[in-house]
Amino acid sequence: MPPKLSVIVPVYNVDPYLEECLASLAAQTFTDFEVVMIDDGSSDGSVAIATAFAASDPRFRLVSQENRGLGAARNTGVREASPDSSYLTFVDSDDTLPENAYRLLVDTLDSTGSDFASGNVLLLRSAGLSPSGMHRKAFATDRLRTHISRDHQLIADRTAWNKVFRRSFWDRYALAFPEGVLFEDAPLTVPAHFHAESVDILAAPVYHWRQREEGAPSITQRRTDPVGVRDRMKAIDGVSRFLAGHPVHRVHKDWYDRNVMSTEFPLYLKVLPEACDEFRSHFFGAVTDFLTRVSPAALAGVSTRIRLKLYLIGQRRLEELLELEEFEREHPRALPVRGTLRHYVDYPFLRSGPPVPKEVLRVDRELTVRSGIDSAEWTGRGLRISGHAYIRGGTQGARPEAATVPGREHLPSRGVRGVPAGPARLRLVRFRGHRRPGAAEAPRRVADRGLEGRRRRARLRRVPPLPDQGQRDGQRPLAASAAPRRWHQGDARGGRRTRRAPGGPDPRAGHRPPPAGR
Repeated sequence: MPPKLSVIVPVYNVDPYLEECLASLAAQTFTDFEVVMIDDGSSDGSVAIATAFAASDPRFRLVSQENRGLGAARNTGVREASPDSSYLTFVDSDDTLPENAYRLLVDTLDSTGSDFASGNVLLLRSAGLSPSGMHRKAFATDRLRTHISRDHQLIADRTAWNKVFRRSFWDRYALAFPEGVLFEDAPLTVPAHFHAESVDILAAPVYHWRQREEGAPSITQRRTDPVGVRDRMKAIDGVSRFLAGHPVHRVHKDWYDRNVMSTEFPLYLKVLPEACDEFRSHFFGAVTDFLTRVSPAALAGVSTRIRLKLYLIGQRRLEELLELEEFEREHPRALPVRGTLRHYVDYPFLRSGPPVPKEVLRVDRELTVRSGIDSAEWTGRGLRISGHAYIRGGTQGARPEAATVPGREHLPSRGVRGVPAGPARLRLVRFRGHRRPGAAEAPRRVADRGLEGRRRRARLRRVPPLPDQGQRDGQRPLAASAAPRRWHQGDARGGRRTRRAPGGPDPRAGHRPPPAGR
């Protein structure tokens, strides 16, 4: 009788970790599986460890081949696995699994009928386990029978080893890993997400991803490796071309490209100052080529910082790009701006070079003021509401801090907290960004009026209960004494949109609500 699950484990010079990996497989609470170990030409003690497991547990068997790389070893494992198994999964030989991993994944697929199931990931270090930032958002909650076209966070689910695939789905689309390159996962997993009718996402951790702290770093840890950046950019471009070449999936190309430019490219931009010339050449060439197939809509959707960096790459302005990276290291998330009605980034090192087009420098979303209510409670004198407001794109901290560039202002970020409400009053604050020509430093503290914004007040009073609804002890229904108006969120770009409700006073006519208690 064929096993229900086939587990493929490529093995190459991992004797410090292999025994722990295979032991975690042997300890699975789900037991109906086979483990196909593919020795990819190991020269250390890995083969002896694998041979010992094969001799002690009939579910384990070893297949040897000349060294051909991880993708080829995985593909060999698929061919060597039982063709009649129901499910297929992969494990890297330096990682481990929690003992209930395959029980969760297989049982979920049995109940939903989805094409594959994917679970959360923990990082494995000598100090213990911790959440994987790469997987945190996509796996925050369980979602069964979902799909990447309506659950865009799944674009971050690009690893192969936290999944169990239905074997019939794998064979239907002739899935295979690219060979002879690094970063084999995304060119398979992202298209698999789009091919699938549905997938299951589990918030429970099913995989422990080792972060090597001794010896040779893993592939994903070698950020400045020229071969690594070359192959990673090939993988990114391959997925983008896949989406462009399929009419059904073409509609999703823009948000994939936008996600890549916003999340993948910055990983390599950050290490650019330390990278060698070969790395820079590969990265600049690949990014420039990628941008020739990016739509204006996708490019407009990235932040001003990323858009500027991509422009500098396309223009081969390396010196200014390196200065920009150094500036961001010294002033994380600070944004120097100029302009009144329209704002543009204004880095000092750009002033002496060729002009940069205004559409590249234009600041939009970064200066949006975000606000919200943190708490609302009754006190002895009335309703007290407290909230917060901050500008996206400024510096981070418990209090707004500001970096300094002569003659330019750096707008602060989160940290504006505690907009208090007076007794029996509801204070609504419309925040507008304050700019002073030639200001050298943004305010380090923001008063309760916000960013020199305007206050709006509404008097609260008792109203009768709604029909057929009683009033519990201590319950105090409320209504604004003035006619209802539309309060909106301001932004720091200037401009104003004010609308009034039918029959309400015009807020532009100087109307002030009566003070409390009158």
